[in-house]
Amino acid sequence: MITRIRLVFHRLFRRPAVTGPYPIYIRRLPTGAVLDMEDYLTAMLTTLADNADLLDLLDEMARDRAEARAHDGWEPEGLYVEQLLAALGYEIPVYGDRVVGLAERLLAVAPARAEGAPARSAAGAA
Repeated sequence: MITRIRLVFHRLFRRPAVTGPYPIYIRRLPTGAVLDMEDYLTAMLTTLADNADLLDLLDEMARDRAEARAHDGWEPEGLYVEQLLAALGYEIPVYGDRVVGLAERLLAVAPARAEGAPARSAAGAA
């Protein structure tokens, strides 16, 4: 409950780093950052709940995972996950100048680099 209250206050006083199609909020952590993508996840769960075929696929996956059996190397849930990802998608688009805005916000919350830590070169980052 406290986490949810903190999230509400964070959203009241901060603007999203990305406004659409799915808002992305960034919150600083002592060791990094949290990307809040609740709107994206809500849209995906709603799509799942509204689509009977996808819901059946998820149910089939849950039933298969609940079966107790020895591992034989075959993991059918991998196929279910692949089908769900193909239907729902797993990428969040960021358009135009919001790419730079997102990068700047992430840099602003990044923890300080440890003394003596090597910097990544532009060539090595690719």
